[in-house]
This record gives sequence, structure tokens and C-alpha cells, in this order.
Amino acid sequence: MKQVRILIILCIAIVGQMVSFAQSTKTTPKPKSNTTKAVATPKKTEPVANVVEQKQGVHMTFDKEHLDIGKVKRGEIKKFDFVFTNTGSEIIEIDIASGCDCTTLDYPKHKILPGKKGTIHVTFDSAKKEESETVDVDLYLKNLNPKTGQRILKIIDYKYELTK
Repeated sequence: MKQVRILIILCIAIVGQMVSFAQSTKTTPKPKSNTTKAVATPKKTEPVANVVEQKQGVHMTFDKEHLDIGKVKRGEIKKFDFVFTNTGSEIIEIDIASGCDCTTLDYPKHKILPGKKGTIHVTFDSAKKEESETVDVDLYLKNLNPKTGQRILKIIDYKYELTK
């Protein structure tokens, strides 16, 4: 009976965490023995869902690498963002961000520390476009690939449907 009460209290605590963070968390499996183990709960300032496993080297993990900005009238300007997290063990520095002449990019000029986020702000001007397409955004990092000695290149993209 005591174990049932403890499980109910743990479930209420987990549901409370989920509601307070407005994100899902993994539930803890029931103990298999008659002994009860203490379960550590995350701090309220650091939601469980935001914990990202760190990889060795340079790694950028984007919320979305491919965006569909939908229908765009010719001459219309659209603004949107690519958000990423430095999930690697090294500091990331973006050297150059480039796209086509229809795309203006504003990107972090500072170092992005491991675990921190960065945002690529995109302004798309459809005035010069004649048809729907997918536009690549090339991110050249100051970081070097240890195998090749060359700068690391990350390509993200967005697509649109041009309407008249």
C-alpha cells in the first residue's frame, strides 16, 4: 500500500513537471523490487526536454534544417529564422553565411559555446524570382574539419511557392 502511495506521488510530481515546463518528459519505470529508490527531479530552471547529448567535435543541431515558408506573392518579403544549438564539445564560429541574391542573412558573429543556441535571421525578397524553388543557405565555419583541414560547411535550406 505504501508503494502505491509513493508511485502516485511520483506520478503527480512528474505530471506537475510536465505541466510547468509545457514539454513532455520520460517517465521512470516502476521499481521491480520491494525497495523504493529515490528519484532525482530536474531543477525548474533546466527542463529535461532541453538536455541535449554533447558530441565530440563540432556539431550544430538545428530545430529545422529545411523550412517551407509556403506561398509567397512575387515582390513580397518574408522574414524567418533558423535556430540551432551547439551540441558539440567545441566552440562554433560562423565565418560566412551566404545564399542567393534574394536572401539577406544576419548570423551570430560571436562564438557559440557548447550547449548554447544561435539564430540565423533570414530575409527573403521574392521580387527577382520567376518560379518556386528551394534556396540553399551555406554556413562556412571558422572551425576546421580535423580529417581534411578544410573549413566546415553546413547547408540548410528553405522553399517557397511563388504565386502571382
